[in-house]
Amino acid sequence: MQIDNYTLGIIWSIGSYTAGRFIFRHRNRYFLEQIQKYCSNSMYQQSGITGKPQYVLKTNVFTPNDLPGWTERMAEQRNIPILTDYKDFLRAYFELHSRLDYCVAYRRKDKQSKYMKLRLRVYGNYILIQSINSILNEQCGVGSKKAQWTNLNEKTSYLAYTAYDEIIEIFNWLTGTPYCEEYWRDVDQKLKEPIKL
Repeated sequence: MQIDNYTLGIIWSIGSYTAGRFIFRHRNRYFLEQIQKYCSNSMYQQSGITGKPQYVLKTNVFTPNDLPGWTERMAEQRNIPILTDYKDFLRAYFELHSRLDYCVAYRRKDKQSKYMKLRLRVYGNYILIQSINSILNEQCGVGSKKAQWTNLNEKTSYLAYTAYDEIIEIFNWLTGTPYCEEYWRDVDQKLKEPIKL
């Protein structure tokens, strides 16, 4: 089964394989609808761990053998699949595992003039994050970053970009179709206000 790179990015981001079938869960129905195009299984809604509603889709139409390089999301060793082009894959991955928000910055070294500036973070397994780091460096020309560990667990790390020009370069490169309107609407709104005083 040939799955497009964007959907592959969704599968890598939210998929788990157990008891002979893939299970996908997310609060945004859009992502499961992209997978549903390949399997036409029905989805249902349930309460997630936090009590908020989420959508669930289960299928055995494809297996890990249909996804070269597949590893479970919480595996010790996890990387992205080998592809000829990562743009669509990473657009989906960023829509699901990145966050554009604001962080504190200072205009002077004495830290007297404080403001808020944009920060883009993308999360994942350390090895996977290192691969994303290399791809963004090569494809977007942004500087190579040091992956930082989260305090969630010993597997999850993230890259952080705070230079406005680099954030713009990354989003310009990721732009394309298909895409999650909710994610890009938020990005567009924040890019219009890169600094908050």
